[in-house]
Amino acid sequence: MTSLGPLPFVRVVLLDFNGGRTIVEAVEAVSKTVWPVDRLEIVCVDNGSTDGSLEEIERKFPAVVTIRNGRNLGFPANNVAMTDLEDVDYVALVNSDALVPPTWLAPLVECAESDPGIGSVCPKILLADQFIELPIVFKGLEGRTKNAAVLRGVSVNGENVFSRSHVANGGGRSSDRAGIFEWISDGSVLRVPMRSDVTPISITDVEVEVESFVNSVFSLNGAEGCERAVAAGERFVLSVSVAPKPVDVLNNVGSWLDESWVGHERGLYEVDLGQYDTSGDVGTWCGAAVLLRAAQLADVGVFEENFFLYYEDTDLAVRGRGRGWRIVLEPASVVRHIHSASTVEGSEIAAFHIERNRLLLVLRHAPLDDVVREFVRYLLVTASYIRASFAQSIRRRRFPDFNHVGRRLRSFTGALRLLPPSIASRREISSRRFIPRNELRHQIALGSRDSATGDDEDGGLRSFL
Repeated sequence: MTSLGPLPFVRVVLLDFNGGRTIVEAVEAVSKTVWPVDRLEIVCVDNGSTDGSLEEIERKFPAVVTIRNGRNLGFPANNVAMTDLEDVDYVALVNSDALVPPTWLAPLVECAESDPGIGSVCPKILLADQFIELPIVFKGLEGRTKNAAVLRGVSVNGENVFSRSHVANGGGRSSDRAGIFEWISDGSVLRVPMRSDVTPISITDVEVEVESFVNSVFSLNGAEGCERAVAAGERFVLSVSVAPKPVDVLNNVGSWLDESWVGHERGLYEVDLGQYDTSGDVGTWCGAAVLLRAAQLADVGVFEENFFLYYEDTDLAVRGRGRGWRIVLEPASVVRHIHSASTVEGSEIAAFHIERNRLLLVLRHAPLDDVVREFVRYLLVTASYIRASFAQSIRRRRFPDFNHVGRRLRSFTGALRLLPPSIASRREISSRRFIPRNELRHQIALGSRDSATGDDEDGGLRSFL
């Protein structure tokens, strides 16, 4: 970057809530950023941690500014470091479960400096691990082909890695009485994390626990001896030994919103082959790692505290879009992220906030007919799950599982309780919006032609049915 004067001043903000070793490693990584020390400030905001992580940060990194909130205020707790921005040119948010290389910041700032209308710059975010890919095949399927089974456990060399594994071309992660699971179908690909100390010539033992809903022959990795005839309702364990051929997998290269105001992470779970290595505008941004122009924050404001968790970054991005600020991907900056480390994907707390906050997003930004449609649709989909629960209970001869239904109803009533402040915010946002809603709709969908994940009918979550 060339400049006649001093480089822009950047404040990097990390949020801690009992982050343990992960947040300490994240702060250490940020502290190695290649940027003049007199133009960089690192702030760690603490949400009432009790695990000693903040004290360790203060001991190991005395130059890091720490702010104690005293209690868990969710992701909007970042606001305390995003408001007093005198002499600050940019605020960079870095998740406690994100790891940045020393050169991560300069490309983001250089991109922002190229156009004063750019309000936010997104890096290319990769999943923290590299992965081994194992194809899943169901032979002899009769009838049901989609979501034919659920994955309930994954271990590598005896280590439980289910939370860090994921399924490509699957149906998403959710939960039921037995815990968190992930849908799998014929043609899905299981990706299991490979430890950094494992060499490509090593043999890795992978064990999966699966519950099948169909009569079929289940095959993992297409290897001889790695298949099993299973009956509908059977729960089984299958092991396979593989020679690792690790791949990097994308987490986020910008985000976007569909017509139902469901948020999608662009590129999520795609193998990184350089397909997103061109800078360009995207619909919204992901709070795991982003550079925000201080002038934009002064114009638009900070996170809405009522969101607490999930969609708060999307809401701020939509507000910025409405005021005319651009959001740009800069793939020259690469960050690695432990996806859903602080709130496990598919967990009760994650599902509640995702479903509730999508409705809040609709209330605050969508045209009135969209608001009515999405609220009515939400109730109709919930009613369909009630019917499906009864049908499933008859097939399995067990009492209906209304866990998912109850969670959806709690999300709905949670959104209704926040109706008055949401309407007040809607009026204020509308009065300050520069662009019409139809143009806003176009802008927040930028990037949608490249990839889409999630389920339009379920706020990005899949049913357990």
